[in-house]
Amino acid sequence: MPQRIGLALAYAVLIWFSGVFWAMVVFMTPALKGVRAIPFVSRYPAISFPLLLAWSFVGYLLARSYLRRTTVDKAQEGLKLGLTFALVNFFLDLLVLVLLFKNGFSFFASLTVWVAYLLLLIVPWLTGRSLALTTRP
Repeated sequence: MPQRIGLALAYAVLIWFSGVFWAMVVFMTPALKGVRAIPFVSRYPAISFPLLLAWSFVGYLLARSYLRRTTVDKAQEGLKLGLTFALVNFFLDLLVLVLLFKNGFSFFASLTVWVAYLLLLIVPWLTGRSLALTTRP
């Protein structure tokens, strides 16, 4: 578990809500809603590709903010933070998108979904490694 679990969970939920917000924007914009699916890559490319870029940037900023205040090994804490980001987003996707909105388990058949989870895991870990190298005496 991350050192400050409450903040880690809040950041993870914030990331997830940014995806929900962008999806709402896309579904309310006819030109964006009409973008065709790319089989096995993305059901909604107008949602997934911008989110991959945004989540990389936001994940870095949130990880940097979180890790600057930690006193333990920043690389380890970054990995724990990344696991928290990825798992919270996976379970929120499962509960809300798949089960509640009945999107179906085919939601997880898209490559971009798994790349997003991987980014949410890797970016905080690499940020922690970078901070650990720069803050050593």
